[in-house]
Amino acid sequence: MVRKNSWSRVDPLDFSIHSSYGSRSRPTPSIALDVMQTSNIPHGSPPVDRQRLAAWRREFPSTGACVHFNHAGVAPVSRRVADAVAAFIADARDFALLHYSAWERRADEVRAAAARLVGGTSDEIAFAAGTSDGLSIVATGYPWARGDSVVTAAEEFPANVYPWWSLGERGVETRMAEIVGGRLTVDAIAAQVDRSTRVVSVSAVDFARGQRRPLAALGEFCRTRGILFCVDAIQALGALDLDVERDAIDCLAADGHKWLCAPEGCGVLYVSRRWLDRLRPQRLGWKSVTDQGRYLPYHFDLKSEAAKFECGSFNFLAISALGAAIDLVLEIGTPAMERRVLAVTEMLRTALRDSGHDIVSPDARDEWSGITTVACAGPPEAEVARLRAAGIIASPRGGGVRLSPHFYSDEDDVARCVGALGAA
Repeated sequence: MVRKNSWSRVDPLDFSIHSSYGSRSRPTPSIALDVMQTSNIPHGSPPVDRQRLAAWRREFPSTGACVHFNHAGVAPVSRRVADAVAAFIADARDFALLHYSAWERRADEVRAAAARLVGGTSDEIAFAAGTSDGLSIVATGYPWARGDSVVTAAEEFPANVYPWWSLGERGVETRMAEIVGGRLTVDAIAAQVDRSTRVVSVSAVDFARGQRRPLAALGEFCRTRGILFCVDAIQALGALDLDVERDAIDCLAADGHKWLCAPEGCGVLYVSRRWLDRLRPQRLGWKSVTDQGRYLPYHFDLKSEAAKFECGSFNFLAISALGAAIDLVLEIGTPAMERRVLAVTEMLRTALRDSGHDIVSPDARDEWSGITTVACAGPPEAEVARLRAAGIIASPRGGGVRLSPHFYSDEDDVARCVGALGAA
């Protein structure tokens, strides 16, 4: 039960890629962040060793094909993720279930790595089919009473709206806090909370304009009132330093296909021990109970840990891929990852402003994320299509063009993107 705050950084020399079965792993050079004294990153942001940056870019062959500024959409996967998928498929092809116990051990390793990533413990982590799945587990598992309310934010991604709306038939009201200028504030949430409020659920980062939400302040607000604080973390996990203990987060869900750079359809759900006994799984199967490998005689002793929300057989292929992606983030370290992502954000913002572009994302530094949304003269969809024709991948969001580079993006990528925007 090692929490992130007490877990030391991974020794870069000890890092290896795990295959789908633990006995086969091949060491790879570390690409952990090293700091040097020379860099073009502006305004005193942490400089990055050019050799490390080159190693990061080699991990992502997509850098040779395009400028991928769409990590807030669907990210490219790394070489090690692709290797993990290939290794698992080869093992399943050649040996079927012969190494099934090793697949289970690898799933346990990935669960532990996911716990370290968010600052929780393994028994608080369940695998989910995605963010929507994880949030739905929380929404349907809470012990609601008619007349209860849940508060979320206006303009949230639908994954953090529809699970709560569905509770209307159970007499639960969903209230939407006001968004002004792309920003959600604690006061806006507080204005919707009353004695009936049981859950507050917000995104860690706004998907459209990229505001980094004040999670610690929101968590403290909820904790002092006995309100469950739930976070849609898909636009932060893998880019920013999340800590469920520091930010008083009770539940957190995220898929792996954005900033973690894993395939779609496999993510994590964190449920704090404070709430594990009170949230009941609504989908049940053979893996929901203790002693799951003993099929008969039947019993209905549910697991006490978050694994009780995993009702059936694992998607070991997807878990192998997700594990390789998480390992990469942990190798770099989440504080170092955040510093690098925000340094790239600063580089991009500076270039956009120097070129006369209007940024519609929040200005305050403590609200920056990996997302920068820029205004455009014409329809954002047309602008995104022109960028794509120039080999730059972005998305139309928030009334403009949403740009979301990652830690391995460099100044050439930024210059190419901004130049294409200027010519559009």
